[in-house]
Order: sequence, then structure tokens, then C-alpha cells
Amino acid sequence: MERDRRARWMKHWLLGTTSIQTGEVFTRTEPILYVSHDADDGLWQLIGASDADPAMGKLSHLHHAVEHDLTLLDVLDLKPGESVYRTGPDEPWTNERSVQSPSGEG
Repeated sequence: MERDRRARWMKHWLLGTTSIQTGEVFTRTEPILYVSHDADDGLWQLIGASDADPAMGKLSHLHHAVEHDLTLLDVLDLKPGESVYRTGPDEPWTNERSVQSPSGEG
């Protein structure tokens, strides 16, 4: 996987890794600005600029998001409990040490 970052995408495709996305990220009306890999249940959270309302979250396979945002290839090696964020879709991902969603939950 270290030789070809696409191998991480293939792993998640094969495993059917689940993610929860804000409605805006799911419909692709907002870019993904925050990604976390939850320590407690292994779920991946994909959040855009809008507040993350758990009641409006959409479950989807992680590989679908990667197909639409190839920059996610760079963060698929997040370990449980890690997260990254960026200020815009063309900006680099920045690591965070502890999982904390933009809404303060996590």
C-alpha cells in the first residue's frame, strides 16, 4: 500500500467500509472539509462547511466519496481516533491529534 496510494482505496472498496456524511457532502453540494476515523466504532465521518446534524447524516460506503474526491486517497491511512481538516477543497489536509468534530462532539 505504501507504493500505490490507490491500494488504500481498494482496501476500503473490498471491505465495504461505512462512512457517515452530512447531507450536503452526500449530495455533493459541499466539499469534504473534515474527516475523522472514530476510535470507538471505526466509522468514518465526512463533514463539509455546514453544522454536522447527526439526525441528517447519510450512511454510505467510503469508496463512493473517494471516487468523487480523490484527495481522500491521502487520508485513508488515518488510524482510529485520528482526524484531518482543511479550509477548502483545494487546500492541503492538516492532521489533528484527537478526534473532535467541528460541532464540538466526538
